[in-house]
Amino acid sequence: MGLVLLLAGPAYAAGMTAVPAMDGIFNAFQTHPLVGIGEHHRIQQELDFYAALISDPRFAREVGNVVVEFGGAVHQDIIDRYVNGDDVPYTELRKVWTDTVGWIPVVPALGYPVFFAQVRQVNKSLPPGQHIHVWLGDPPIDWSKVKTHAEWQTLNSRRDIFPAALIEKQILARGRKALVIYGGGHFMPPAPGSAGDKMEEAGWHNTTWADIIRRDHPGSLYTIFPYGGMGDKSCAQDIESLMAGWPVPALATPIKGSDIAAKQRACDKTTIQDGSFPPGMTNVEKEQVLETMKNGPSLVGDAMLYLGPSGSLTFSPYIPDMYLDIDYAKTLARHNLLQTGEELPDYPIKDYAAISQKVHP
Repeated sequence: MGLVLLLAGPAYAAGMTAVPAMDGIFNAFQTHPLVGIGEHHRIQQELDFYAALISDPRFAREVGNVVVEFGGAVHQDIIDRYVNGDDVPYTELRKVWTDTVGWIPVVPALGYPVFFAQVRQVNKSLPPGQHIHVWLGDPPIDWSKVKTHAEWQTLNSRRDIFPAALIEKQILARGRKALVIYGGGHFMPPAPGSAGDKMEEAGWHNTTWADIIRRDHPGSLYTIFPYGGMGDKSCAQDIESLMAGWPVPALATPIKGSDIAAKQRACDKTTIQDGSFPPGMTNVEKEQVLETMKNGPSLVGDAMLYLGPSGSLTFSPYIPDMYLDIDYAKTLARHNLLQTGEELPDYPIKDYAAISQKVHP
């Protein structure tokens, strides 16, 4: 998968200590039943890292469970059969990343179904009782019964409640451990005051599954935010100069109070005009939400995952079905219309098929 693990001692920079990422994560599992990675979505190097992590013999032996955002729980039975080695027709397996609530219109990147295939491959080398279990965290949905945007929004508003309950029942209550892979926003702290209230009323996930777990099981969740690079090249160079000498991949701690976190925050020029917010929210409330998101990693993050400099990060290509399968494209179009009220954008084929599209060109 192109990952290089340098066998070296800790590297120190800008108030952070960096160690080889695999070792750092397995060390975190010694003191926490849950280790969460707040991914950016579609970054190939992050997807490659997940594959390397579950392929490490320590994972099946010491952890054994993965909870993922990129699959619909309505098809837990399908993914169970698939990762345990059963023959599952592709059109049936595809339902796992198609019948989701929160992905618009579906889970898009090839790296996600490939991850399931990699778990299956690892499990082939393990005794049945030691197989890695994949838990699908997106709540159940029957798309054939969803007829309006309001119906979809009702399901979407409860999207974080489901994985919190799943983790409680299947992992924590049973004394298990799990890697939890979700988008970074699902790890953020809630927006305060009236801003948070309006987000909750509109079903905008102000209370995330991670908030619920932190509230009900303090100290159980170790949160990792990958470094996703910076759009401003001068900012990227400045920040990455502090990472010189780090192993790749590296896990660096702590985030809070570090020079790197401060520089990332200073370089974040996002404004309220760049985001979307619930109707009726004042500009002051929008600023509160934005500040919470910008400061989130420093408030709740335990470690930074470094997978290489900004210029090396690429997007995973889209799943080819999205542009090759006409019937599947109709399914996507229906999802998109119900979720957003808009027609599915017609992206150029180069955007779909690119295999080395830069995250920060």
